[in-house]
Amino acid sequence: MDPPIDGGGPVTSALFMDPRVEDRAPQLLADTPPPISGGTLHVLRSARIAVVADPDRDRILVVDLTARQILGQTEHLPPGAEPSRITEDAEGRVHVVLRGTGEIYSFDPERVDEGTRRQVCAMPRGLAYDGVNDQLHVACRGGELVTLPPEGGAAIRTVQLDQDLRDVVVHGDRLFVSRFRTAELLEVDAAGALAGTPLRPWASSAFGGGLVEPGFMDRPAPGVDGEARFEPAVAWRTISAPAQSAPDGAAEPDDIAMVHQRASGQEVQPVPGGYGGGGGCESSIVHSSVTFFDPETGNVTQGPDLARATLPVDIAMSPRFSDGAEYIAVIAAGNESGESVFLYQRTSLEFTAPGQCMFPEARTESVVNATSAAWTDDGTLVVLSRDAIDGSGAELALISPRDGRTQRIPLGGVESYDTGHAVFHANSGGHIACASCHPEGQEDGRVWTFGSIGPRRTPAMHGDLRGTEPFHWDGDMNDLNHLTHEVFTGRMQGPALRTQQVDALGHWLDELPRPVNAIPTDVAAVERGRELFYGAAQCGTCHSGALLTNNATVDVGTGGAFQVPSLVGVQYRTPVMHSGCAVTLTGRFDVTCGGGDRHGRTSDLSETQIADMVAYMRTL
Repeated sequence: MDPPIDGGGPVTSALFMDPRVEDRAPQLLADTPPPISGGTLHVLRSARIAVVADPDRDRILVVDLTARQILGQTEHLPPGAEPSRITEDAEGRVHVVLRGTGEIYSFDPERVDEGTRRQVCAMPRGLAYDGVNDQLHVACRGGELVTLPPEGGAAIRTVQLDQDLRDVVVHGDRLFVSRFRTAELLEVDAAGALAGTPLRPWASSAFGGGLVEPGFMDRPAPGVDGEARFEPAVAWRTISAPAQSAPDGAAEPDDIAMVHQRASGQEVQPVPGGYGGGGGCESSIVHSSVTFFDPETGNVTQGPDLARATLPVDIAMSPRFSDGAEYIAVIAAGNESGESVFLYQRTSLEFTAPGQCMFPEARTESVVNATSAAWTDDGTLVVLSRDAIDGSGAELALISPRDGRTQRIPLGGVESYDTGHAVFHANSGGHIACASCHPEGQEDGRVWTFGSIGPRRTPAMHGDLRGTEPFHWDGDMNDLNHLTHEVFTGRMQGPALRTQQVDALGHWLDELPRPVNAIPTDVAAVERGRELFYGAAQCGTCHSGALLTNNATVDVGTGGAFQVPSLVGVQYRTPVMHSGCAVTLTGRFDVTCGGGDRHGRTSDLSETQIADMVAYMRTL
């Protein structure tokens, strides 16, 4: 088969925002669409049949790509099910993660609406089929790795790993799981324990193409001065790069490919343009990249910075073309109005140094609001658009590598456009989006060093944001209008937002679901911790009410007066404190980091009492 054409015209606008933000009155949906997560498209092995998970409309569709028609779709998934990752087992059954209900939906693709739902964990994320052992593996945000029989029934095994698990990748008889915010790749052995040292993308210097050894972010490789260093962050999607046949017919081993961000490790200036401006790569404090992991050797091959690829939520690997080339598609969901599907030769990504700026071999500007991609066996790229700008619902784009033609398959469904959702995910024009640092409405787990301010931990934005004003750790932004003017319009170089648009953003953020905590194993410890929290330790004095904050700005002995943060979902936000000095919740009780008795009455707590407090905080 032939390689994709060399294509993609010049950029016609500095902004990539959905034009509906500007062209129509703000639209606030009562049932707000969930944050973009990618990875919601799968092409069956046996035919040109696509399975589409549509989290915006809580449905799953089966689509004939040749006849270009919908063969079936679910009618009975509950509201808020949020179907996501998809896998196929050896018997042809399809399994889909339901993020919102904590379940797996399994079905025969010929009878998609007759499937069964199984409870798995509080917040399932990744999913893969293990053909060697005929098992399904589900990775959960809470750190659970759940193994299920594909034919149905209860879990075979549940093991507890690190929190923030993302994707599952099966590599022969080996099992790997990624972590979302830290962009780590963990191997899990047959007993369910972590094996070896986690793999991680390299850090790089932005201008010299230099490397910094994974796991040693403060130790540049020889000849690198560390200036403008960018460190691995948010791993949006991790996949198995399918084994291919070499030209001589020899089998090639799989690699694992991760599309992720890299974030500046240098001082950031909180001034207009400080987060991003024009240009392609070096202008933003967040870059996009692809890393390849070779499980056989442990080698990590870091790709270059991907110019203009804002919010890289998905990646898909092509079959081998007739000239031997393999292509990788990256979906840049931040570029909502177009230029969101980028194609790269795999060899180009593997042999271009980190820190170098790379433009795609081809890009498709006619596909809008793209969120996921998959390849057919004959080399057609299938792209899911979550919401057509004309209001006609979702659609699939079939992009031909031979002539660049794009065919479309309307998927219908109610329009899911929501102004707040659009603003949050949009490339502001500076090649950065709100979701770049607040992925899925959460936070990137990073401590940024701001010039004239100091270190500040990225705050979470999920659920009930309004009502906790003033904003930022210093409480220096009175309301959301103030924040968007200072940050989105100023530091991110975005357009000025009208008050109604800001209100729409606030509405969408307020509707984000709170993290769901697993049922505690030691109920007695939780109860003892609750009594301490509201009693002797006096934490409830400031962390009060439904949002566990009194919104005050208080000096608790940690270096100045800071906002009392909400503790809702705090167990998922480590490191904690404004400077991120507490790597764990237990570390918050260290007097140097936590402020001592100016920050609650904690100096007299025993180790057992602190453990009880932490057990309670994990339920908030």
